[in-house]
Amino acid sequence: MGGLKVTLARIEAFENGELGKRIRVVFHIERGAIDFYVPIHLQGRDFDDTEVIQAARNALYQMFEELARHGKAWALSPAELEHLSKMNLRPVE
Repeated sequence: MGGLKVTLARIEAFENGELGKRIRVVFHIERGAIDFYVPIHLQGRDFDDTEVIQAARNALYQMFEELARHGKAWALSPAELEHLSKMNLRPVE
């Protein structure tokens, strides 16, 4: 599996009624055969055009930091992973 690659896919601005200008920054994330898009929504009045990408990157970082904390309990030790790989729970045909 290759390294993680994060690229800016698109930036969209739209009006959202009472909230005013909204910005959606979409990142494309790839790692080997896995790829997906992550939209980040920002309030347009909070940032000028030059700050939008920095703010969106920060929001993406915070999201993945929270995901890492949440998933920390899922981490397996090398011994646990090896034990799982040696288990054969499928019926023999």
